[in-house]
Amino acid sequence: MTESEFKAELKNLNGGYLFFGGEDYLKYMYSKEAQKRILDGSFDEFNHIILYAEEFSPSSLSQAISAFPMMAQKKLVEVRGVDYTAFKKDTWEAVDDVLSTLDQNDHTVLILRADNNCFNAGKLPKAPSEAYKILTKYLKPVEFEFPSSQRLKSWVLRHFTDNDVKCDGQIPDKLVEICGHDMWILSNEIDKLSSYVKQNGRDTVNCEDIEFVSCQTVEYDDFQLTNALLEKNKSLVFETMYRQKSSHEPPMAILASVVRLYSDLLLVETLYSSGNNKSQIATALKMHEFKVGKYLKCINGENPKKFVRALELCQEADMKSKSLSNLTSYIALERLVSSLCALFCR
Repeated sequence: MTESEFKAELKNLNGGYLFFGGEDYLKYMYSKEAQKRILDGSFDEFNHIILYAEEFSPSSLSQAISAFPMMAQKKLVEVRGVDYTAFKKDTWEAVDDVLSTLDQNDHTVLILRADNNCFNAGKLPKAPSEAYKILTKYLKPVEFEFPSSQRLKSWVLRHFTDNDVKCDGQIPDKLVEICGHDMWILSNEIDKLSSYVKQNGRDTVNCEDIEFVSCQTVEYDDFQLTNALLEKNKSLVFETMYRQKSSHEPPMAILASVVRLYSDLLLVETLYSSGNNKSQIATALKMHEFKVGKYLKCINGENPKKFVRALELCQEADMKSKSLSNLTSYIALERLVSSLCALFCR
């Protein structure tokens, strides 16, 4: 189910829903919409049950689902902040048993809000993960993808309109340019800008307001971390790591890029030590000469044994991460990056 399909579903919510995908802000907003549709304000403390990671268990979920609403036809149960990547086989079996009772409790609407870094859906639609298969036996999956640039700009305009603030068509471009694409950040900046212009007796935001009020956000692409490692720039390495973690970049994806970098560096170093020049290395590895040149610059003056050790560290981190949850995988990744910086950064 897409976001737009769920929007239509809001008219008659029933059963259970799995909120997953990259954009956590949209999961939050549609959870709020679901609350408005189900709760009437009279006994909300009884009819809105939220299970956070600290109190979540198959048993607590079972009790939440089976409890009857007070003075209402339906109640809403939300599960938030749970790290599904940390579940063992017996936990999944227990969750499976609990969710199988959902259709017997038609007074309950259940929303499992899976944060981006705490749930792996697999490669949809052909190769879903086991977790996705278990949950979607009983829950309707709703995927919240990162919005396109055009849709994001339309949303920015709408958000200003909802705040009773006007702006012209160039404002969304300017705001995204300064603040980035994260909808949480953009939402806060829009609210801040709206308050600022109103306090100054105006109803229209302009580009000068954005430059004066908004905080600039630096966004990093997929190559920023590996480029920082290549340049042996320690401060940029850790700054990039922090940004990627804050943006919920999957730790295994970050680790894969680091492993690939040092695998390539070791190959280039081996060929270079054997007497091959840049062009020959590029041909042998089917790699662009510009990239080979960057690698040779990194290799220059370093003890070849360092690159062997770097790859050993990568392999150790890879093995550890496969047995950890996403949240604790960041720890293994950060330790790896610290070790690499100690090995190469001066």
